Parts: sequence; structure tokens; C-alpha cells
Amino acid sequence: MVQMQTANINDVEKVKTGNGMTRFLVKNHKGEGANIMIRYWGPETNIPIHSHPYDEMWYVLEGEVEFGETAYGEGSVVYIPAGVAYGPTRAPKGVALLRYAEDAGG
Repeated sequence: MVQMQTANINDVEKVKTGNGMTRFLVKNHKGEGANIMIRYWGPETNIPIHSHPYDEMWYVLEGEVEFGETAYGEGSVVYIPAGVAYGPTRAPKGVALLRYAEDAGG
């Protein structure tokens, strides 16, 4: 049975992940629901062009992120359907992003 899941940013530890730091707000196994997290990337971020087999959404909380040649600032939403390639991804001045990944697994 699927249940409502909640989290508060103040109760979630920031952990080191492959590209910066992450606060995992909602974390599910593949097939059990979405994953929601806040990603923190710094100027060293340089993620190559890639795609995922699931839909994802990014919301810029602070700073600016570049997907390809386009920069997105605070308040921007970027929706990327499953299988759509994007990138390279950079954050020259640093960024905090809310990420929703539908059925990504964790």
C-alpha cells in the first residue's frame, strides 16, 4: 500500500554524493515511488551529456545551473522526460536544486 511520505530539510543530513552534496528528502526503491532530494553543486561540477530511463524535474532554489548552453536561475523549473539526453551540466557559481525523479530507485 502506497503511503504519504514527508520530510523536513532541517531533519535530513547533507551527504557527499558523486556530484557534490545531497539531502535525500524522499527515497524509494525502484518500483516503489519517486525520489526527491536537494542537490548542491559547486563550480567543479561538470556532468557529461546523459539521459535517464525515468522522468525528472529540477527546480532551482539558489544560484544558477547550466544544462547545455542554457543557464537557469532561481525559480526556474526544468522537466526532462525519460530518455531525453541533456547536459553537459555545470554550476559555475554553485547551485542548490530540488530534484524529483519518478521511479528512479535508490
